[in-house]
Amino acid sequence: MGIPSYFSYIVKNHSSIIRKLLKGDMSINNLYLDCNSIIYDAVRNIDFDSLTEPATRSIICKVNQKIEEYISLITPNDTIMIAFDGVAPVAKLEQQRNRRYKSWFQNEISKSIFKKPIGNDPWNTTAITPGTEFMRDLNESVAAHFKDASKYNVQNIIVSTSDEVGEGEHKIFDYIRSNSESHVDKTTVIYGLDADLIMLSINHLPINDRIFLFRETPEFIKSIDASLEPNETYLLDIPELANIITLDMNNQVELTTQQQKNRIYDYIFMCFFLGNDFMPHFPALNIRTGGVDKMLNAYKATIGGTNENLTDGKQIFWKPVRTMIEWLAQNEDDFIKTEMKLRDRREKTNYLSETPEQKYMKFEAIPNYEREIEKYIKFGKEGWRYRYYKCLFKIDINEERCKEICINYLQGLEWTMKYYTSGCPDFRWCYQHNYPPLLQDLIRFTPYFDTSFIQSNTNKAVIPLVQLCYVLPRHSLDFLPEKLSKALKRDHADLYPTDCEFAWAFCKYFWECHVELPHINVDALEEYVHAVVKS
Repeated sequence: MGIPSYFSYIVKNHSSIIRKLLKGDMSINNLYLDCNSIIYDAVRNIDFDSLTEPATRSIICKVNQKIEEYISLITPNDTIMIAFDGVAPVAKLEQQRNRRYKSWFQNEISKSIFKKPIGNDPWNTTAITPGTEFMRDLNESVAAHFKDASKYNVQNIIVSTSDEVGEGEHKIFDYIRSNSESHVDKTTVIYGLDADLIMLSINHLPINDRIFLFRETPEFIKSIDASLEPNETYLLDIPELANIITLDMNNQVELTTQQQKNRIYDYIFMCFFLGNDFMPHFPALNIRTGGVDKMLNAYKATIGGTNENLTDGKQIFWKPVRTMIEWLAQNEDDFIKTEMKLRDRREKTNYLSETPEQKYMKFEAIPNYEREIEKYIKFGKEGWRYRYYKCLFKIDINEERCKEICINYLQGLEWTMKYYTSGCPDFRWCYQHNYPPLLQDLIRFTPYFDTSFIQSNTNKAVIPLVQLCYVLPRHSLDFLPEKLSKALKRDHADLYPTDCEFAWAFCKYFWECHVELPHINVDALEEYVHAVVKS
């Protein structure tokens, strides 16, 4: 999922970074594949009604075929890495849990409109989670299928299955960091659909200065750039993107290599304010409505022309960060007013609902016309700050609660920065709210001096069985061993509600909304799972 709308923003605003892949155009040394999206593609492209073999076998076969196809297309000569998502940090589990509940609800709506699930898919994609029988079968098949490097004319093939801890894209960049010398002067192509791969690739240019991203060109790409053909193969030129971004950040003044490196770290850090898998975006800052430009303007207006930086990739320099947040806080009211005017205009759209397809599209657009919470908050009117926290955090805001929320958000900035640059700093940390604090509150708790919010710790990832218990909705608990499934339904039914509330203030589509779910204490859940398994 990554950063909502970021890929579209990049294609629209920096089309020069897109280059067509031509055979013999360049020698490619490494091909690293972030493969979970390949599984979902395989499921979408199967006609389950006409299958003559078990669905699982057909899906696994298609995954192997697709990986083969990409290897043949890119033709690397050194290393191939095939990575699947393993157990993720709790910060990501929270997003996965939300996504699975939304998928369940979307399917229920689809069945009520079309009298069948979305995409006529009878196969439950929740099985694409570490620890399930399907993933164990897939791991075994892919590892066996791609064990012979000589078959593909490369020196090494690495298969990182879902049994190995970490998200696929982060395992890829962990490998690059751990083998930095072997990436000097090499050309690396990375396949994947997550937009945060762009950020991770930019961040690792100091190690591997020729990184290109490869993703199939979907049909929608022509609506973004009419010159691109859906059936062609395109690469995103990450070094060129870095040059464009850093020159802009430095007010078009030429940079030294070290300056560019630092500006790159700053750019990645700034984009955390726009939301990602671990942190929500601010109401005042939305990529779809100029959020990237607002962040760049804030940067250029404060420290872009100085020798200061927000971070060096290892630590955050809070004084310049504070300067930038102060500028954003001063403009927050105007940004929100502009955002609300856009949303008011969108609300007037006449959504047709004559055909099933129109009815479903109207459902997906529900955040645009069901806006009671936004209207109750009444941005800019007396008491709106109090109503913001009351409606979106379910609390009566006071200084102590405000500080807790802001510190949790500042922790998130540091946690995400470290996760992108050096690996997961704490597998148990997560941001505990669906919405961010207001910028005008965040500035009050942003430190003046360098400090750290994420302390050294030995917190380890949970085991796959605990991850399943954390992210599965009630209707999918059958993916667990029967004894554990029954125990959870009996002892912790409250953690697996069948009726949920959804918060979609400042969202454009239903799939962006937040599911208001009961809090799960991961340490307590882990202890409970171990006790049930041992009994």
